[in-house]
Amino acid sequence: MYEKLEFRYARESLKYLIKLFNIKKLYLPYYLCDVIRHSVIATDCKPMFYHINDKFFPAIEFDKSDYILYPNYFGVCEDNVNKLEKLYPKLIVDNAHAYYLPPQGLACFNSKRKFLQVPYGSELYVKKEAELLVADTICNCGKRIEKFKYYNDVYGEANLLKFDKTPKSPFCYPFLAKTEEEANIIANKLIEEGKIIYRYWNNLPQSYNEYKFYSRMVPIPLV
Repeated sequence: MYEKLEFRYARESLKYLIKLFNIKKLYLPYYLCDVIRHSVIATDCKPMFYHINDKFFPAIEFDKSDYILYPNYFGVCEDNVNKLEKLYPKLIVDNAHAYYLPPQGLACFNSKRKFLQVPYGSELYVKKEAELLVADTICNCGKRIEKFKYYNDVYGEANLLKFDKTPKSPFCYPFLAKTEEEANIIANKLIEEGKIIYRYWNNLPQSYNEYKFYSRMVPIPLV
């Protein structure tokens, strides 16, 4: 059972959640948007960082009492969220890249502007033991799913990321190249076709496993 609250931005949803549960320490992945990290610090909550493996899964184990933020990276990490939800009762799911998925964990939040033609908007879902207050969301991601399948047909063999199934709410098609040169070639080709290719997120030390995601990841937009 979840209660739904509305905020302008995802960072505001997270700040409210930290204050609501009086969270003093929150585990965050190194591979994450700086805005989220800064929002945690701004609430006097201590960020504790963890690495992720090649499948975007946390590379460490947490205590059951820990508050953990886990992003559904590129909207393709449904299985990871399902596993983490079973392991950790205080899981907070960042669905900024997976708007159409149902709420999971202790709480979760999303970002409307990444999927809808709106300037702002974030929905925060907080688990309650009361009546279900979550409104059904009509999934308008059929075209995204078809585009995801198309790009997987085109790039799937060369992509170091492998997908056993098509995600239900993909944000983009994440292509992990073998080399930076290959990533740049594909990115430049897509840019010439009029697509906008972003880097996610800031650069990380080359010794980090996550460095490859920054340097060799080409997030292909689905719209």
